Amino acid sequence: MSRLPIAVVGGGFSGAVTALHLTRLLQGSPPVMLFERTGRVGPGLAYATASPSHLLNVRAANMSAFPDDPAHFERWLAADSGEPGDRHDTEAGLFASRRLYARYLCDTFEAEGGRTLRIPAEIVDCRREDGAFVLTDATGTDHRLSAVILATGHVAPRPAADPRHVTDPWEPGWLAGLDPAQPVLIRGTALTMVDIVLTLRESGFAGPIIALSRRGQLPQAHRAAAAWSLPDLTPAERSTVRGVLRRLRREADQAHGQGVDWRSVIDSIRPITSDLWRGWSLGERQRFLRHARRWWDIHRHRMAPPVEKLIAADLRAGSLRVESGRLDSITAEAEGLRVAWNGRDLLCQRVVDAVGLAGMREVRPGLVDRLMARGLARLDPLGIGLDVEDSLAVRGADGEPVPGLWALGPMVRGTFWECIAVPDIRRQAAAVAAQAAS
Repeated sequence: MSRLPIAVVGGGFSGAVTALHLTRLLQGSPPVMLFERTGRVGPGLAYATASPSHLLNVRAANMSAFPDDPAHFERWLAADSGEPGDRHDTEAGLFASRRLYARYLCDTFEAEGGRTLRIPAEIVDCRREDGAFVLTDATGTDHRLSAVILATGHVAPRPAADPRHVTDPWEPGWLAGLDPAQPVLIRGTALTMVDIVLTLRESGFAGPIIALSRRGQLPQAHRAAAAWSLPDLTPAERSTVRGVLRRLRREADQAHGQGVDWRSVIDSIRPITSDLWRGWSLGERQRFLRHARRWWDIHRHRMAPPVEKLIAADLRAGSLRVESGRLDSITAEAEGLRVAWNGRDLLCQRVVDAVGLAGMREVRPGLVDRLMARGLARLDPLGIGLDVEDSLAVRGADGEPVPGLWALGPMVRGTFWECIAVPDIRRQAAAVAAQAAS
């Protein structure tokens, strides 16, 4: 068993960084096999864009791939400034384009991941056999492994019945044939909506765009802000969504009185956000998702200042409108999709979903379904992702951890919530690699 390879499934940021940690720890014995269907390791869905206007939503200073070397990305930037538009020095810090960050990940993996065996294949099944894991790829080839780390990142949602209703905005085909005289409606007003607007404009679409969400609120933007100490929440405050939010509002008022921006308060609790989530009951987590998630998203997940300027210009021109309301229906007609909300209706040539990460019940069938069918995994109680231990070990159908099977990143957000950004994923990657290598 000790001679069988360890598998990492998924070659985006989560998988690439996990493989890097493993190769550092194992020094090639046993080997690490990384399965990525595209064959390109590093960018994944998050950083595969070629658009220079798609910027990282986190300052470059916080984007190192390694938690024990926080300046790694900044050193790389000092040697590779990218193309025009790839770097933006602002009063809130340096923001790099996502395509430049993709090159950083590729360069880092090429430099340090040489001992990793990269397999350009999609894994479609996983089973236990004679004490080992057997992964089956899309060609029907089996691979025997001693351990498996699931790092598939964002899973594509199920397609809609009508192709004019776009459930996966990262599939570029939907941009073809747009009529500048007809509107495009985007469901959602968070950061994905922002990316879609920028993509539409860069593709040459100059027509009207309507962004619709229940509250019609846009993400806030980053600003220069002094540091704020982590609030010492009481057990009573930590135990409920209301208690946490009330304390944050008091902290924000106190910060404002000292000339410190509210963003510093939100950022101050980042080290304990996952702990707060895990400390809540199932009912409290559901309450957060129903009532507080949108407020949290627009304050916690912010736009880079240059992106804010582009969106503000579109709003001033009137070519982008942000509406509030609950979507009532989408009806297919010959001329387009008729969308109704708040007693109004509008005929659109496309409806594009930007409502956040899809829950595991809403994504396209694939490896996770096979794992659950074999009893090797189950969904978390909210159905958001896979159910895992605090150690990131995957829980099987019986609720017990499956030895040698881990998951990290967006796949486990139901357990940790804040685990989709680089600073969170890199810590998980280091922790999982240490367990798998031991």
